[in-house]
Amino acid sequence: MQIIKADETLPSGKVGYYEIPGPAPRRFFFYRARNEVAGAPLVVSVHGIARNAAAHTYRLIDEAERYGLSILAPLFEKELYGQYQQLADERTGARADLALFDMLHAVGRLSRADTHKILLFGFSGGAQFSHRFVFAHPDRVRSAVHVSAGWYSFPNEERRYPRGLNPKRTPLQFDLKSALKVPQHVLVGGQDLERDHSLRQSAGLDRSQGLTRVERARRWVDAMAAVAGENAAPSFELMAGVAHSFAEAVEISSLPRRVFDRFANDVDLSLI
Repeated sequence: MQIIKADETLPSGKVGYYEIPGPAPRRFFFYRARNEVAGAPLVVSVHGIARNAAAHTYRLIDEAERYGLSILAPLFEKELYGQYQQLADERTGARADLALFDMLHAVGRLSRADTHKILLFGFSGGAQFSHRFVFAHPDRVRSAVHVSAGWYSFPNEERRYPRGLNPKRTPLQFDLKSALKVPQHVLVGGQDLERDHSLRQSAGLDRSQGLTRVERARRWVDAMAAVAGENAAPSFELMAGVAHSFAEAVEISSLPRRVFDRFANDVDLSLI
């Protein structure tokens, strides 16, 4: 593991594993594109509860190289960031969103990427993180792709977070009006129908959001569309033949290509 130094630059075409010095672990994988375009937005890829941040990095490299984009994959370790999906962990008080800001600052020293407004991708628990990050920090996101989230925070400012966006009893604040302006996309496997141990379940949650990840994704997109106004609602797409598996989504449904196609549609990467 490498300790970041102020004047350090990662050689292009390499994956580095870094820890930011300090009392709390802030560890991440970073890939600097061989043909990195100065000022191009940084891609941030957030893992699920498997915490396979390295796999996220390596699986996205080919697509990132098409556009000269570099990749940051945070590692939110369970001991401190047990509830990273909700940005703030009630047990430890750790803020995964603030940890990401520290990582972005560090990557700004490691590369020439634009780390202020990112291209954000999350899978499963990472998709829970990514859509909540957009609600909390819309000014930091150019485009976001949420894949196979287990459940969602709905755009309801009366209902308490994390079911809705009322910030009572949380240190977070949300900006729904600005979040609706961020291009967002939801993908989920067409066979992601199993109610397994990793899917949060309760009578109230099942009733309000649905029984499966597919149903919950549809309902969230519909809820966002209902409040979108003049803004574009999040897009929705099923990945045929894919269950709840990152590797399956990559191998069967070309997930990296799908993610980067959406980024490129939202941000004209050819002009960067």
